Amino acid sequence: MRLKVALAAALVVATATGVWVYSRQSPSGITRNGDRNVLLITIDTLRADALGSYGGRAVTPNLDRLAAAGVRFADGRAHAVVTLPSHASILSGRYPYEHGIRDNTGYRFPAATPTLATLLKAQGHATGAFIGGFPLVRQFGLGIGFDTYDDRLGSATDRTEAERPASAVVQSAQSWIEAQKGKWFAWVHVYDPHTPYAPPPEWRARFPSDPYLGEVSAVDAALAPLFDRLAQHGRPTLVVVTADHGEALGEHGEATHGIFAYESTLRVPMIFGELGARDRAAKGSLPSSPARHVDILPTVLDALGAPPSHGSGMSLLGAFRDASDTGADAPSYFEAMTPTLTRGWAPLRGDSRGGEKYIHFPIPELYDLVDDPGESRNLVDKIPD
Repeated sequence: MRLKVALAAALVVATATGVWVYSRQSPSGITRNGDRNVLLITIDTLRADALGSYGGRAVTPNLDRLAAAGVRFADGRAHAVVTLPSHASILSGRYPYEHGIRDNTGYRFPAATPTLATLLKAQGHATGAFIGGFPLVRQFGLGIGFDTYDDRLGSATDRTEAERPASAVVQSAQSWIEAQKGKWFAWVHVYDPHTPYAPPPEWRARFPSDPYLGEVSAVDAALAPLFDRLAQHGRPTLVVVTADHGEALGEHGEATHGIFAYESTLRVPMIFGELGARDRAAKGSLPSSPARHVDILPTVLDALGAPPSHGSGMSLLGAFRDASDTGADAPSYFEAMTPTLTRGWAPLRGDSRGGEKYIHFPIPELYDLVDDPGESRNLVDKIPD
């Protein structure tokens, strides 16, 4: 009898300890697991502060739920302010000066550079990409490693680039996903928040004076059926949501994006979540450390149990387990090279680190992003070193 009691007590202690360790290791429920799908969602021209989970006014319940149960980084950082270079960094884990793509036109991604698609395909994942806007069509080279690269777009007009609505992109992606028998990696790119802002009628009526927020809300609604289906899937899916860059919306005198490199176009949402095959509710996590585009590739590889050694970024899995496990001193390089290449302006490059941001330009700029998030006080003369 004493032996039975002792064994029972030991089992209770071991179980409690195991639960504590599991919770301590992954409050978001995201741990290393090679038997999972991967879904990368890139929302073009999405400011972080537009989403509800980041304090914004757009109606985004689906993305907000993913963030609430997953890992939402408060400080997501892009390295370029136009579409093609940013996506090249997301997929390769390399800075623009490393992969060589500096603008939306005149460049083609090098076929020999490893990407999420080539690396996950080598691990046995089927790979599919579903594109919403012209800057990412296959002629620019990002199709390497994808079994399917669906870039069927509508016709361009004199005012717009060719694109298709998020609902059509998601429907194509969902049809492909449903046809897969094993593990898969899907990249879903939606273009709607890009200019011109023309949300569907129901969202135009909801945001009559701010069609940009109407576009963001429409994207969230379009993602709902995909999220709902994956939540019922037998194999878990690691979901990564980010934007290629933000939108200035008039801040610092810039109407859209592509000219300057202020936080309005460099700060992006960075959300990691998991859908499907889950047996417990996750608490979610909000790390304060920066999460850079170059960190996405090594984080996904690490989450799958593969060596996260490709590219210039670092795995963020430690921050999944412990929000205080920060990489606050990790530098984040950024650039805005379109004016250099198209107008002959001086190159605009810079670095942010530990709450400070330096813009290297003929008239240099230095900002304390903690005390001055709007970048209104240039400190370069006060702190010349």
